[in-house]
Amino acid sequence: MFQLVSRIPDGLGELRNLLENHITNQGLAAIEKLGQEALNEPKIYVSTILEVHRKYNALVLTAFNNDSGFVASLDKACGKFINNNAVTKLASQSSKSPELLAKYISLLLQKSSKNPEEAELEDTLNQVMVVFKYIEDKDVFQKFYSKMLAKRLVQHMSASDDAEASMISKLKQACGFEYT
Repeated sequence: MFQLVSRIPDGLGELRNLLENHITNQGLAAIEKLGQEALNEPKIYVSTILEVHRKYNALVLTAFNNDSGFVASLDKACGKFINNNAVTKLASQSSKSPELLAKYISLLLQKSSKNPEEAELEDTLNQVMVVFKYIEDKDVFQKFYSKMLAKRLVQHMSASDDAEASMISKLKQACGFEYT
């Protein structure tokens, strides 16, 4: 389909819009399906977002040859459904996504009986950065993350200093040096 439509002048524009709307609707539906549970379960919330992103990122890579226009459509759609969805409406605040993401990262970096291996943790943190890139209220995320980081460090609850440093460097890379 992509190859056929790409031959038509401006034919891909409508296909991009359709893809963007479809991804937005699928993301909203996936989060809506979680209901009240997602308000207090950051792992479920972030995992659902990552699942939707992974599925449609693979589609853009294979079906659309990673065309920059379709990558942009994926990015716009993810930004829409991550920042304005059923969970943010239930909480009646758009800052719920940054809060849940910060809580999820905190859960990953806390000492627990089921801490993942270092390489697995690094991979998960890289995936979390995919979600972070779509968050509009990065300043809200920073406040929650800073508070939780301080709590982990003061209470000696951090699973690994290397993992903490790695996450901070990822945030610095994504946003500049205000994350120090």
